[in-house]
Amino acid sequence: MIWMSGLDKLCTFVNQPWCDFRGRTMEQELGNGWADGIHLEDLNRCLAVFSSSFDSRRSFQIEYRLRRADGEYRWVLDSGVPLHRANEFIGYIGSCVDVTEARRAQEESFATQKLESLGTLASGIAHDFNNLLGAILSQAELALVESEAGASPDEELKHIQEVAIRGSDIVRQLMIYAGKEGDVVEVTDISKTVKDMLGLLKVTVSRHATLLTELDENLPAVKARPAQLRQIVMNLVVNASDAIEDREGLIRVSTRRVTLDHNGAVETSDRLPAGKYAELMVVDTGSGMAPETQARIFDPFFTTKWAGRGLGLAVVRGIVKSLNGAIGVSSELNKGTTFQVLLPCAAAAAGASADTGAGYDEVGASPREATVLVVEDEHPLRRALTKMLGQAHFRVFEADNGSEAIELLRAKSGEIDAILLDMTIPGAPSHEVFAAAVQARPNIKVIVTSAYSEEAAKTVLNGPQIGGFVRKPFQFENLVRALRSVLSSNSAA
Repeated sequence: MIWMSGLDKLCTFVNQPWCDFRGRTMEQELGNGWADGIHLEDLNRCLAVFSSSFDSRRSFQIEYRLRRADGEYRWVLDSGVPLHRANEFIGYIGSCVDVTEARRAQEESFATQKLESLGTLASGIAHDFNNLLGAILSQAELALVESEAGASPDEELKHIQEVAIRGSDIVRQLMIYAGKEGDVVEVTDISKTVKDMLGLLKVTVSRHATLLTELDENLPAVKARPAQLRQIVMNLVVNASDAIEDREGLIRVSTRRVTLDHNGAVETSDRLPAGKYAELMVVDTGSGMAPETQARIFDPFFTTKWAGRGLGLAVVRGIVKSLNGAIGVSSELNKGTTFQVLLPCAAAAAGASADTGAGYDEVGASPREATVLVVEDEHPLRRALTKMLGQAHFRVFEADNGSEAIELLRAKSGEIDAILLDMTIPGAPSHEVFAAAVQARPNIKVIVTSAYSEEAAKTVLNGPQIGGFVRKPFQFENLVRALRSVLSSNSAA
């Protein structure tokens, strides 16, 4: 479909295919008549592009919906170019092509790719969780054997705890990936993160690989979530292990401080400004990569492994870029691969991410023996919480559903100082339990627990009585610290 316009930006000509498409005469389309067929949602954008292009005498392309003779709006690609005669600008000439079917095919292709990518991601997550569950099961069985033999199962229990934390980090990253919660950045020490992961890394890598570390003990901190750093380290080390395969090899993980001048850059397309950076390097003596493979390793869902290994290096690069850093790779076939990650140093020290490993009986004393109502429908978790709170010198009431919690509140309101309330419970919903608690005792303190984000919890439960939020799965000392904090503030008030 061909059209022309004059110096006054008004249409001066449309050809017969245009008239046939629109079901109108040329006279009806001339001037501004052609614009009558543009979808109202596209009209202002379309006219703005046309007018600004006309004023600057430049070519343009724009897609918009145009009403066909049968009343259906069809997507058209409109291309216009300035028209000159004897070097004098005299208006525009353009063409329209119906691209509706092409757009539909593209959208269907995108939908198919999205489903395939979700399947790949799901397979990768299933693979990771099976490994984690296998580690937990084997360590639990070993702990039972050690206990029956009269030995202490402390080492196995510590490994179970580490693996459970790793699993919760995977879930949290999935929820961030799905847009269900925001990512909270902390001031974090990469060397400490790697050191904390050593036990898990050693059982993850191939039995043919030797894992060595060279960690700068005085490395400047970076702004990142520990879970993000763990994911970077885990992906790079697992990649190195896969590259070594079934032959003897070496994996070296190192950290150091790096200062870049204005010409500084990692060997990658991601340029970095001058400044101080913390470097994480993972080197392996594995099979290496050909240049064509190196060019694609950061592409989403590209893999040289079997299907179902997740987003891999694409996720790593995405995390690094989100932290204003860069990642580079150098590799040679049969000689190994080196990954270099640079992250900008934070101004503050890493004190914000101090170790919280103190025993729960050392986290300050309660203002007095306090009574806590634990509302939790998962029986194993509720029983463990009850026992551990008792060991931390709390008196505990239990409820496995909302209705039972409301009955306890009505009968024991004068005795209950705080509630540990799961956001999703059977029976009466959590917001009704919260309302009943406030009615029974207006100054009561409530700590909300959930596997969902704090943002999601706030949409259900909100008010001055909410004293804190503890994300599941949690470490018990963090829960005790939160309880004692709200109880102390309550008694001070």
